Amino acid sequence: MQKSARFAEVAVASFHFEDENVAMPGVSFYTLNREYYTRKNVAGAARFVSERLTGNRSWYGDLDYAIGKFRPDAIHCHFGNEGIAMMQFEKKMRSRIPFVTSFYGYDISSLPATDQQYRKDLVKLLKYGNAFFAEGPELKKKVLAFGCPDEKCLVNPLLIPVDEYPRKEVYRKPGDPVKFLFVGRFIEKKGFHIFLEAIGRMLRKMSPFIIDVVGSGPMQADYQRIIEKNDLQGLVNWRGMMNHETVIRMMKHYDFLVHPSLTAKDGESEGGAPTIIIEAQAASLPVITSDHADIPYVMGYHDFMAKENNVASLAEMIEKIINCPNIRDYAGKGIAKVSAQHSLSHSGIYEHNLKTIITQR
Repeated sequence: MQKSARFAEVAVASFHFEDENVAMPGVSFYTLNREYYTRKNVAGAARFVSERLTGNRSWYGDLDYAIGKFRPDAIHCHFGNEGIAMMQFEKKMRSRIPFVTSFYGYDISSLPATDQQYRKDLVKLLKYGNAFFAEGPELKKKVLAFGCPDEKCLVNPLLIPVDEYPRKEVYRKPGDPVKFLFVGRFIEKKGFHIFLEAIGRMLRKMSPFIIDVVGSGPMQADYQRIIEKNDLQGLVNWRGMMNHETVIRMMKHYDFLVHPSLTAKDGESEGGAPTIIIEAQAASLPVITSDHADIPYVMGYHDFMAKENNVASLAEMIEKIINCPNIRDYAGKGIAKVSAQHSLSHSGIYEHNLKTIITQR
């Protein structure tokens, strides 16, 4: 269950924790022991066959213990895979506790297209589950397209501690050097290759600029080819992987976050919207993005929003934002949007949605 300001008791049951020593007031943690299988291990192979024949899973006992000890009013499953696992658990253990499944993108876009068993189980889940959360209205449309009744799918925005983000205070003036920041995996749906193509078109008429890139992934070689083709060598700095806290602190040193997401060729989508776009607005960092998925829903302004997967449109938005004389005003609109819609301290939407599920028992 997602932590909320006015929900006093929360339990987290997970197959792993990033920090096993984590301690949070009012939050109980339970570890579920998921055992993996290998063909080289006779015991593992036997366990695999046994679980498939009986329908039991090694972690069912751990979850049953956690539920019995905590006695939750509702269970919140994150991602469709976990919702399906919860459905199968309830059917096998003959328990019935209201539970909601949140979808985040690949689990309602590309995964159903590439995994037929998942698709079949997803359709069953949408009939069986009490309710489903979508980050925004566009993601909700995807859930409804699989047959989910409209009344069972609720828009539930991502929440972050908005007031804790350090705020950018100094903004560039038109004509000053430009510092762009990209943060994300090097995969097609993030659209960074589109940005490199767009900035390449503008190389001769732009102010001096640099692009700092945080992340890693399979498309780095593709990015490098685009950089060489467009004579961008020396203008792109690969910063590698960084922890979340470092990225948030460094945002105030840049002029714009770049995140022109798109739907990949395999159908993978952001689903809702990248959390980094919400966080950049919380940090007062202006954003150059696209009209993909639920990005328009989370943005406090649409003035620098390019058409999805459109190099010419993105180049136009880049030129527009770097020549904007009142960029500080747009940063203010971003803060206002995330404070009203995505703040943990104003989590009324989440609380209302959970109470709706609980009262439906």
